[in-house]
Amino acid sequence: MSDQNPPKTPPRPLNILVVGAGIGGLTAALGLRKNGHHVTVYEQSKLATEFGAAVMLPPNAHGIFKRFGLDAVKDGAVLAERFNFHASTGSLLNTMDVAKSFHKYKAPPILCRRVALHTSLKHAALSPDGEGPAVKLVTGIRIVDVDVETCTVVLGNGEKAAGDLIIGADGVKSVTRTKVHDTKPFPSGKSAYRFLVERKKAMQSPLAAEITQSGGEFSIWYGRDRRIWFYTTHYNELLNVVCMHPDSLSQPSSNSSDAFGGLENKVGGNKANMLEIYEGFDIRVLALLELAEPSSVRLWQLLDMDPPPTRLAGGRLCLLGDAALPFLPYAGQGAASAIEDAASLAALLLPGISLSMIPERLLIYEECRKERAEILHKLSRTLGRDMTGENSAKDNMKGQEKARIDLGGDIYSHDEYDRTTQKLREYLWRKEELHWRMPTVFGPIPASRWSFHGVSVDGSKYDEYARLSVKFKTSRSLLENLLPRKFLNFAVSGDLANASLVHTKHLNVSWLGGQSYSELAFYIHGIQAIKSDGSILSGSFLAVVFVNSPDAITGDREALGIPKVFCDLEITPEIRNFEVKDLGESSSYSLRASWQGLWFLEMQVQDLVPIRTAGELPKGDDGSDPIFTHRYIPALGNKGKPMADSIVCLPRTLPQSAKGLEVRIAAGSKACIKWNGTDEYTHPTLNPIISRLSELAALDVVETATVRGDGGPPMYEDAYVV
Repeated sequence: MSDQNPPKTPPRPLNILVVGAGIGGLTAALGLRKNGHHVTVYEQSKLATEFGAAVMLPPNAHGIFKRFGLDAVKDGAVLAERFNFHASTGSLLNTMDVAKSFHKYKAPPILCRRVALHTSLKHAALSPDGEGPAVKLVTGIRIVDVDVETCTVVLGNGEKAAGDLIIGADGVKSVTRTKVHDTKPFPSGKSAYRFLVERKKAMQSPLAAEITQSGGEFSIWYGRDRRIWFYTTHYNELLNVVCMHPDSLSQPSSNSSDAFGGLENKVGGNKANMLEIYEGFDIRVLALLELAEPSSVRLWQLLDMDPPPTRLAGGRLCLLGDAALPFLPYAGQGAASAIEDAASLAALLLPGISLSMIPERLLIYEECRKERAEILHKLSRTLGRDMTGENSAKDNMKGQEKARIDLGGDIYSHDEYDRTTQKLREYLWRKEELHWRMPTVFGPIPASRWSFHGVSVDGSKYDEYARLSVKFKTSRSLLENLLPRKFLNFAVSGDLANASLVHTKHLNVSWLGGQSYSELAFYIHGIQAIKSDGSILSGSFLAVVFVNSPDAITGDREALGIPKVFCDLEITPEIRNFEVKDLGESSSYSLRASWQGLWFLEMQVQDLVPIRTAGELPKGDDGSDPIFTHRYIPALGNKGKPMADSIVCLPRTLPQSAKGLEVRIAAGSKACIKWNGTDEYTHPTLNPIISRLSELAALDVVETATVRGDGGPPMYEDAYVV
C-alpha cells in the first residue's frame, strides 16, 4: 500500500550566475556555495593582476568575512592600530587609538592588500574541499547582454548560459545595470592617484620614515580641495598611497593608451603631475610621494551615481556592489557595502529555497539593502566635500564626525547577515498569519492553553529567595533581533552587548501555600526606551522567564508583560533554606533546564568566592536599573492582531527585609553556558525560543553572583506603560 502522505521532495539547489568576480561577486558566490547552490562566476579579465592596490575592511565587513570562514589577517591583512589626521601643512589635528575606539566590535578594522584578499576569496570559493559544491569561475569572457525574462546571459563569444538567478556584480560600468534602470554614473569632479611602495624603502628616507615608522597606521592629510591617504598593508611590508584631487588637475602619462571613461575607469599615471598637484604639502608626505615608481602610479577618475529606483528586474536579476550603487571612497564603505550585499543574499537564498520563492526573497533583499546603501552613499558624498573656513582642516574633520552621527550613526555595528535573517523571519511570520503570544521577540510561539487568567497575586512578598546569575558579553546584532525594535533600542554603540541568565529559587511562598518554585530569566542590558514626553529611560529588557511551576505562570502578573514559559529546573547542589554551609568559602553550582526529561540548557558556575560584605547587593540588582517587558495580548477573534502592544516599565526596589542576606560574587570567575539542540518534535512549544537563544555565544563572562536573603523581589505595584 502506498503512503498516503509521501514526504515532499526537497527543491533542487539553485543554479546561480554571478556576473563579475570582484570582492562582492566572489563573496556572494562563497556564501551561496555554502548554502548548497551551484554558482558560476563570469569575469571579463584574466584575473592575472589586481590594480586596486589595497582596501580597508571596517568591522561591518570584516565580521562577514569571519562568518564565512575567511582569515584575512592570516593572509597578510594588517590590524589597524591608529588613525592619524593631519592638515596638509603637517600639524596633527587628531589621533584615534583603534584598540580603545573599536574594542566594542567583534571584528576590528583591517588593512588589506586587494590582490591577497581577492586570492583568498577565490580559493575559498573554488576549493573542492569547501562546504557545498565548488564555484565555477569562467575568466576572459565578457557578458554582452542579459535576457531577464529567460534568466540568460549572452557571452562575448556568442554562447549563452541560463540559470535560476543572475547577480549583477560587474562594477561601476555594469552591463547588467542597464537591464534594471537607466541611471548612469557620472564624473564626481575628483580623481585619485594610487600606488604601492615598499615600506622598507620609505624607512630609508629620513623624511618619509618620520611618518611611516609605525605599522598599522592609517594617515589622512587634508588640503582644501585635495587630500592624501596612506596606510601599511600586507604584513606591514607595503604602503598603500591614495591622492585625491580635482579632475581638472589630472594629466595621464604621455604613453598611456587609455582614456577616462574606459572599461576600468583608470589610466596610466603621471608621477610628475602628482608631485605638482601636492606641492605645498608637508615635506615628509612629498618625500613619500617621491618614492613612487613611475610605472606603478595609476590614475582613477572617481565616479558617482544618484541612487536608482531599484536594484531588481523581473524577479530573476539583482544588482550588487558598484553595479547597484557605486560609492565615492571617503567613507571607506564601498567594498564593505558590496560585502554586505553578498551577506544579505546568502541569508535569503537558504538551502531548500524553491524557484517560486526567488522573487519574494529579492524583494526582501531590496528592502534590506537599498536604504542602508543609500545612507552610506550619502555619507561618502558628505565626507568628500571640499574644506572651507580659516581653520578648514579642523572644521572639516568636525563636520565629518557630525555627518557620521547624523547620517549613519554607528555604521560599524551593522551585521547585515543577522539583519536580513530577521527581516526574512518577519516576512514569513506576516505571510503565514501565525498566532502570536508572549514572548513575541522570538517569533510566533504555539501554546496548549492561554495564560492570561488564573490565580491572582495578592501583593504579598516571597518569604525567602536565592539567586544565581551570570552576566556575559555576546553579539549585539543577535540581541537586537530579540528586541521589540519599534519600542526599544540599545543605549550605547558597538557590536558587543551584555546579557544575563538569572536563576532564582523562591522558597516558602505564601500564595503557593508555602511551596517553592524556581525560575530562570534572560535579560538584555543597556536598553533605552523613549517616554511619551520625549525623555529617555534606561534599563534592561526581560526577554523570557522559564518557570517550573504552572501556578507561577498563570498568575495575573502576566498582565505586566512578564513572558513566562514552563520547563523543569534543577540546581546542584540543592539550596536548602539558606544554610551557610551551602556556599562555604569557595563554591560551584550547576543548573540544568529541561522539558519532559530532555535537557536544553546547562549552566555551570565555579569558584564562587565571597568578595563583598553581607547586606550589599551586586551592581544591577540595587534597584537603579528598571526592567522593560513587552506586553502583547492578541485580540480575541482576530488572529495575528494585537489587542495590547506596549512596553511596560517595572521599577525595581530593594527587598523589604534583608535579614540574613549574604552576597557572594566572583567577577570573571569560571562559567559555562551550553545549549543542547532542539527541534519542533523534542521541544514543540519551547523550540522557537531555545533555537534563538542558542545562537548567542557567551564571548566573555562579565560577572557571576549569588544573592541570598528574605523578603523576596517586589511585586511591581508601580509598573506603568512607557
